[in-house]
Parts: sequence; structure tokens; C-alpha cells
Amino acid sequence: MNDSFFVDTKKVAKQASGLGEFMMIECDSGNLLVTGQFVLNIMPEQFFSVRCKLEIPRLGVWYFQTKDGPMKSERQPGLKEWEDRYNFWLDNAEKKRIINTRIELGGCNLYTDGVTYKAIKQERLGMLQQADELALSGSMIVIDGMHVIAPVTDNVWKNNKWLCRLSGMDIED
Repeated sequence: MNDSFFVDTKKVAKQASGLGEFMMIECDSGNLLVTGQFVLNIMPEQFFSVRCKLEIPRLGVWYFQTKDGPMKSERQPGLKEWEDRYNFWLDNAEKKRIINTRIELGGCNLYTDGVTYKAIKQERLGMLQQADELALSGSMIVIDGMHVIAPVTDNVWKNNKWLCRLSGMDIED
């Protein structure tokens, strides 16, 4: 369970409500906020705060934000599948970390593993009060072994002519 990696609850709620569907679940893996772009494992006190900010009446139900507040989605929860997917990402995070290049492109921070680049929206990183260790897990990025965030499409960096092409990088695929 996440008891040492804090999140900015206001920013988390803002990001979740702006993404379309979101769901909060309590499971063996922790207190998870699930969206199509990230899965955050949130400590209990902050989990309650995010739930209040999102005005979620029930856990384990998909909602989307409307001007009148959250509305229940028709989407089936798939609680076991989401917990399994979250654990798969954590278990398959590559041992090779990605590091911050200190390059900012289009509201994103650019990271590298020495072979390719991954761009992460600054707003998503802003949700986390700590983001020390980032690792690739398939197409996702695992942060501090707790949170999973989808990178931005590669077009953010592939179309930048000023960016150094790393050795072995094939940007034509």
C-alpha cells in the first residue's frame, strides 16, 4: 500500500475529471484511481480527499464528469482486470530507468533510456509530489514503483528537428 508517496489531491482530481472516465477502487494492491491515462496508488487519507473532490458516490464504478457532477458510466468495472493490469505493469517495469533529459517540448518533459525518448505531460507529473524513479513497462511508465502513467504520443519528439537522435534510434517506424 502507498504510505510514503504523496500526491497533490487537487491536481489529481482535476486531471481525472478532465480525462473522461475514471474509477476509484480499494483492492489488495492499494487504493487505486484508474483512468485511461494513468493509475495512481494513493494513500488512504489522500484517497478519501480525491474521492470527495471528484464527488464519487461509490467505489468500483466508472464515472465521467459532467457540469452537474459525476455521472455513472455504462462501462463494466472490470475490477479484477484493472488490478491485474496494474500489477502487470509494476511487475514488468524494466530494471533500466529512464532519466529526465531536462528538455521540455509542448508541455511535456522528455525522458530517455539511452535508446529512445518518452514524453510525459508536465500536468501528470505535477500530480505527484515525488517522481524519482521512472521505468518503462511496455508502453507505460512506472513511477517510483507505485504509479503508472501513459506517455504522450511519440510525435511530440519525433517531429522535432533540433532533438539529438540517439544511437540505434529508428524514428521512421
